[in-house]
Amino acid sequence: MSLRPPRDDDFDEILALMNRHQLAAFGEADVVADELRTWFATPTLDPDRDIRLLARDGSLVGYADTEHAAATDRWWSDVKVDPEVEIDDVLPKLVAWLDERTGSGIVRVWSAAGDGRVVDAYTRLGFAPHRHSYRMEMSLDGNERESSWPRGICVREFTLDDAVGVYEATVEVWRDASDPIEESFDEWRRWTTEREGFDPSLWLLALDGDDLAGMSLCRQDDTDSTAGYVAILGVRRQWRRQGLGEALLLHSFDAFRERGYTRATLGVDASSPTGATRLYERAGMSVYRDTVFLERAARPTSGTRAD
Repeated sequence: MSLRPPRDDDFDEILALMNRHQLAAFGEADVVADELRTWFATPTLDPDRDIRLLARDGSLVGYADTEHAAATDRWWSDVKVDPEVEIDDVLPKLVAWLDERTGSGIVRVWSAAGDGRVVDAYTRLGFAPHRHSYRMEMSLDGNERESSWPRGICVREFTLDDAVGVYEATVEVWRDASDPIEESFDEWRRWTTEREGFDPSLWLLALDGDDLAGMSLCRQDDTDSTAGYVAILGVRRQWRRQGLGEALLLHSFDAFRERGYTRATLGVDASSPTGATRLYERAGMSVYRDTVFLERAARPTSGTRAD
């Protein structure tokens, strides 16, 4: 086996490997080419430094990348293994590279919680579960409920003039998550308003006078053209505990129905400090996918990190 950085002509084979992994793990081949291209073009990512491919007899059997989470000691690491290979022949080599690349701090990986093959292999390498993330869904056939808005709140669709304010509110809301993630405005814009298929009419803003109180930022589900996906549902602290989150969620479902979607999906931290999981369950959603995040301290053999 050989471990190397990616080449320009590896893209299609990387995409195919990722989707083989995802299909075996989650039952969905959900890695989208446009999003993968956006990731590879991220300014902070240096493929020669931050990505490794593992090949056997010329064919890719493993992939790993890692990125340092700003203002933390964590390295978010994405690892994919061909489901047809012996995982203990492949995963230790990819994790050893992650150890050398990171050099210190905490290496974080993730897997389908029910994929014992992968989870057990990580456990043998010293990783332990840290938290879970759910994907939830609901049929939009029936189940209609009218939104009840807090007094003084009005709702309108997003315009590009709102971008900075929505970005700042998103950062504020994320600070109350289990693992706060901060990104620059340019990074945020790359993954939102500049992404393929961005539809501003599915970004719903709740305003109290001139103040942005909350937002539901939605799009079509990446792998199901019949589903609407709630990418971000957030309420700023001053306006919480008033039913605004539920009203925004129900309003989003109505927007999905108007566009002919028959299913709603979203992702949520299973132990959300703001109680988001309970909100979605009350709205009629249920878990259909469980991702476990696992962590351990980096174990470099050289004792240094290659920045």
